Amino acid sequence: MSLEQPPPARRASDRDREQAASVVQEAHGDGRLDFQELDERLTQIYAAKTEIELRAATADLVPAEPTGAAELTIRAKHSAQKREGAWQVPERVVTLAEHSSVKLDFTDAVVRRPQVHVATELKHSSMTIIVPQGWVVNLDDIDVVGSSAHNKTGPAGQDGVRLVVTGSAKWSSVTVRHPRKRRWWWPFYSK
Repeated sequence: MSLEQPPPARRASDRDREQAASVVQEAHGDGRLDFQELDERLTQIYAAKTEIELRAATADLVPAEPTGAAELTIRAKHSAQKREGAWQVPERVVTLAEHSSVKLDFTDAVVRRPQVHVATELKHSSMTIIVPQGWVVNLDDIDVVGSSAHNKTGPAGQDGVRLVVTGSAKWSSVTVRHPRKRRWWWPFYSK
């Protein structure tokens, strides 16, 4: 008889620490933290070994509302469009693609809202959405015609961002998944 152990906490990288530090510094700039709290939080962040410790240092700091646009429209016709890296995620993302591919990578994105809505109109296209662990994904409101919509994510977390994908897919595919694991023996890593 074997008891399955929970997976170990994921180690924090320098980039993870810098992102957490920027959240704390932004909160200090907004007046939500004083100098003493800023110093305590930064000490905690730079001493953190796991992502769970980083989340504990920033859990009560909801970032300020962005001043940017509330909607982003991505258009593609016979081409490929990507959003990856540290891009600002608005409340609503609209994708209009015909004979194209669209990739939305939320793993390093700056998400300031508890819910992100992706409205899509696909014709003979493919859309791949990459989300971090713990996100809640809803693909129930996609009208599919000769198409497929796959949710390949794991169990949702309690405090995860909610991703709602709506719209239509005609002779297309929509896939939501987690980033692929990086293998030390494979030199060509792609999320």
